[in-house]
Amino acid sequence: MNKKKTLVQKFIKFSAAKRLANAKKKTLLTVSGGMDSVVMCALFNKAEFPFAIAHCNFQLRGKESDGDEQLVKELGKKYDVEVFVKKFKTEKYAEEKSISIQLAARELRYTWFETLRKEKEFDIIATAHHLNDNIETILFNLTKGTGIRGLRGIPFRQGNIVRPLLFASREEIENYQQQNKLEFREDSSNADDKYTRNKIRHNIIPLLKEINPSLENTFADKIELFTELETMYEKQMKKSATQLFLLRGNDIYIPILKLKKTKNASSVLYEYLKDYRFNSEQVDDILAAVDAEAGKQFLSSSARVIKDRQFFILTKLADKDSSIYYIEEGDKEVKLGGRLLKSEIIPIAIGKKSEIKAEKNSAYIDKAKMEYPLVARKWREGDYFYPFGMKMKKKKLKKFFTDEKIPLNEKENIWIIESNKKIVWVVGYRTDERFKVIDTTKEIQKLQIKD
Repeated sequence: MNKKKTLVQKFIKFSAAKRLANAKKKTLLTVSGGMDSVVMCALFNKAEFPFAIAHCNFQLRGKESDGDEQLVKELGKKYDVEVFVKKFKTEKYAEEKSISIQLAARELRYTWFETLRKEKEFDIIATAHHLNDNIETILFNLTKGTGIRGLRGIPFRQGNIVRPLLFASREEIENYQQQNKLEFREDSSNADDKYTRNKIRHNIIPLLKEINPSLENTFADKIELFTELETMYEKQMKKSATQLFLLRGNDIYIPILKLKKTKNASSVLYEYLKDYRFNSEQVDDILAAVDAEAGKQFLSSSARVIKDRQFFILTKLADKDSSIYYIEEGDKEVKLGGRLLKSEIIPIAIGKKSEIKAEKNSAYIDKAKMEYPLVARKWREGDYFYPFGMKMKKKKLKKFFTDEKIPLNEKENIWIIESNKKIVWVVGYRTDERFKVIDTTKEIQKLQIKD
């Protein structure tokens, strides 16, 4: 008959199987003083894995917070390991960032942990999340709405952060604490049901355990399965994304014809667009617009999808550039946002018009017709000019862009150069007939735009 494994043995086996902590890795343990992290310290000590302790005092519970800090320092003495403590002005940080206290504490602690890891040359950072934390996370994700990724809960490894207790149930941890008489601190906020996780812990899980007393074991098995399914799913999604999403400059082009032929188009599109904060309803709206007229737009908080003739175009949102730049007569270079405008004067003999090669990113202009300073700005609704080669026919820029079939996302980034409120050059596209070089031109001003 096989002897039942102890928690220490399970801990060592899980860490080896998942390639987490071991005797050769220097680990920074994140220890709050609560039962879970206190047990984690004991397990690392029993397994003879090298470690040090990091503790955050968020100064949110007065003397309770100071008591937590003191207990953690005592743990350092007990195990003869180094203890790092940092006090945070959490409420002030949350107010300055306009975020919740919980999110503020999370940002502060993980930023500090990583800084500490690098400075003290730790290999990994270990947190004390356990199996029941994972179950609560999955139920929370299901309640809020999740894809397959949310069903596998908390990953046992995330970059430099590992979670070597994910195999252990809360009951196993409590039993180990009691058997070894480990002193710990109880966070009073854990009893407050105003937090969603506490509602799940105190109310939902006990009801589920009435239906299935082996709830933890059932979830442990399914988490492994969902993790494997997620790996397979993401592999297929990446393959589909490579075929469907085309990178052009800073934008992503999605060919509408290919999208129509893509199997599981909704899933493929959602998995790609969710990183740009589009939700599933917006993805459905985008798919419903495949046969709509060009110009329809879909916005998230960080990006925009524009329906063009043959493509959906995904563009990251940026602050609208309302900058105006002035170009003096002697200027040789001017920065226009992230681009560089170069200027040079080319003298020519009267009656001997130079051969000018048409170049998309260059403009050749009769300098005598210019009035300085020139103005460089983004185009605006209502702008018009007289396109070169059209025999002084006036045309609105909006109509010009449509005729040139310029994608909607590119239109917004087009600059113009003007002289005395007259457009000289639609940068990168066309000069104005009024400023063209003629046989009597003495000097040419060449303008060239470079990325």
